[in-house]
Amino acid sequence: MDGVILRRIKRDDLSKMFDARNNHAIMKWCRQQTKLHWDHHLDWFKWQKSDPNTEMFAIVGEDPDSSHPHPIIVGVCGLTDIDRIHRRGEFSLYIFPEHQSQGYGKIALQELFEIGFGSLNLNIIWGESFEGNPAIKMFKELGMAKEGVRREFYYKDGKYVDAILFSIKSREHVVV
Repeated sequence: MDGVILRRIKRDDLSKMFDARNNHAIMKWCRQQTKLHWDHHLDWFKWQKSDPNTEMFAIVGEDPDSSHPHPIIVGVCGLTDIDRIHRRGEFSLYIFPEHQSQGYGKIALQELFEIGFGSLNLNIIWGESFEGNPAIKMFKELGMAKEGVRREFYYKDGKYVDAILFSIKSREHVVV
């Protein structure tokens, strides 16, 4: 898949992001418990732009349904809680439901790892995912190691779910 890039999130992206984050297909794999409010979404946008320990990006691909391909936002990824002393950061990723299973997530994480290990000089990029998330397969394919399980760590959709911890070290990352 050619033409996938990460770029800073723009105000014009917020409506599409807001709709995706409030879609159950996305929410069921996120820590959020309730639908987002627009005002909180705007506050988050302003905050993440100014927080030196957060690097968030729009994932941009080409519209495959267009006779004249043009760039469209297909998801969001980033690094949060960046710790510059210990050189680590937590990754986040979501692909809009209509663009899932098309390879965007894998390419976006590869690009994000390049930023994290290259520009930011991180040693470890880590994250967690709920048990059963189909993205776990992709994390493993990208070389992330399962570090452990936070048993029944979150309460989602009326039940407790495990959180699987993953990480990849700079020296383990292979540039594809």
